[in-house]
Amino acid sequence: MIKKITWIVISAIILLAIYWYFLQKSKLEITFHAEPIAYESIYKEVSATGTIYPLKMVDVGTQVSGEIVEIMVDYNDYVRKGQVLARMDVKILKSLIEEGRTNLYKTEVLLNQSERALKRTNEMFKDSLIASVEVEKAQDEFNNAKANYNIAKLQLKKNLINLGYADILSPINGVVISKNCEIGQTVAASFATPKLFSIANNLKKMKIEASVDEADIGQVKLNQKVFFTVDSYPEEEYTGVVKEIQLEPNVVQNVVTYTVIILVQNQDLKLMPGMTATLIIRTLENLPSLTVSNSALAYNPTEEDWKELKRNQYRKESLNSEVANSVWVLKGKVLKEIALETNFTNGIKTAFTGNLTTADSVLTNIVFQKEKKEGRSLLIPNREKTKKNAGTHN
Repeated sequence: MIKKITWIVISAIILLAIYWYFLQKSKLEITFHAEPIAYESIYKEVSATGTIYPLKMVDVGTQVSGEIVEIMVDYNDYVRKGQVLARMDVKILKSLIEEGRTNLYKTEVLLNQSERALKRTNEMFKDSLIASVEVEKAQDEFNNAKANYNIAKLQLKKNLINLGYADILSPINGVVISKNCEIGQTVAASFATPKLFSIANNLKKMKIEASVDEADIGQVKLNQKVFFTVDSYPEEEYTGVVKEIQLEPNVVQNVVTYTVIILVQNQDLKLMPGMTATLIIRTLENLPSLTVSNSALAYNPTEEDWKELKRNQYRKESLNSEVANSVWVLKGKVLKEIALETNFTNGIKTAFTGNLTTADSVLTNIVFQKEKKEGRSLLIPNREKTKKNAGTHN
């Protein structure tokens, strides 16, 4: 009899242990995700990237070929209009001037000769000593000599002008951005003017040439506010204003963009030419009002959600009639649906009027998660507790 009772007790303990570990129901954990109501201004915005440039930049070159013998400026030097930036070797230019003067003198002598010959021919024709054809011939020689004289005069004038171009002058007041020449370098201006210097007139006022996608360009208007950052100062936000929207499309791999010019102030000279700017153009602005996230407007619990909530003693107060926009608010164990009248959205948040304040929060999601409760057995000790005790004994 004692043996039978012992076996019954052992069997009961084993069954209890099995139930404790395998048959105990999992605990349901409910997490409510909510976002607060805010009172703020919201905006519609267009994002773009662009490059910073000086407001006005002039490339300075040379109109004559030759060797650079002197350079007076360097990078970042401030220069004034008419200041000499560099000088070229003038030996060849001076020799061309001497050659031109000699050629002018030669043509002048020929012109005087042809003029005297024409005068004699006219006198002989009046005395009927020669035919009219001789007069015509003398007149043609005089006209040709006069044309050659004028050509020689113009060539000399051109050589004198080219001598003046040997001094490379600054066309504007500004700062030297780039220098593409060195002393001893030979430049050829036969087909294209070589760029020797780039001068920016004022680095305290800059512009951004931004590329705006064709899908967004319709929202961009003149005088809209622009906010941007640069990689060099990621924590600082700069502002600008839209000054120009260029009509010419830029097509790269079938992607169409348009160039938008944005004026910015650079009083501290932190912004440098060539920096990449990440821009946000504010296209529409709403006055300060109550706002709610679009995820809250879009959220609506499913039938399965309501079943689980009901099992956990939650109840709902939904609107009797269908409304265009509504949100759910959790009040204790009650989920209440509240209608809202919306009027402006930027795709992320929406301005509204309704029976909500900034003290309220609206649901955006409900997560149900089943976690198995840790069981304990009378036969098997708690391992974590055993470990702690072992540590204490050590």
